Amino acid sequence: MIENFNNIYLLVLHLLVTGLFGVFSYRALLAPHGMAKEFNMDESSIYIIRCFGTFIASFFLIGIYMVFRPNGPEGGFIYYNLIFLLGLFLFIYDLLFYFKKIDKNITAKNSITDLGINTFTLISSIVLILGLSNKIYI
Repeated sequence: MIENFNNIYLLVLHLLVTGLFGVFSYRALLAPHGMAKEFNMDESSIYIIRCFGTFIASFFLIGIYMVFRPNGPEGGFIYYNLIFLLGLFLFIYDLLFYFKKIDKNITAKNSITDLGINTFTLISSIVLILGLSNKIYI
């Protein structure tokens, strides 16, 4: 398993990113009321929270699959590049929203924790792409 990810560091980083997707999937699919309350949304937002949760659950399941499949992340450039793009777009939006450059009249809130998680996802995806480039781009 470790040799598939080149070293323990990249395996642990992959597991951390996959774990984040798992936590978000759980919250969005099985406990959406907490997310709605956290972001000052009413009950009608639960539908869209669960819809977004299904997208992230796909990343979670593929991340688990990559750990246990015989070839590991080999050929998985699309997966890691999608994580990078997701992290990049979310980071840009959350940063602009946090500093009230866009969507100024919305009562939803985000915190420095949200920015930290997005930064971690973005940087982790870059490290994983660079560290696994000999395996994912075959």
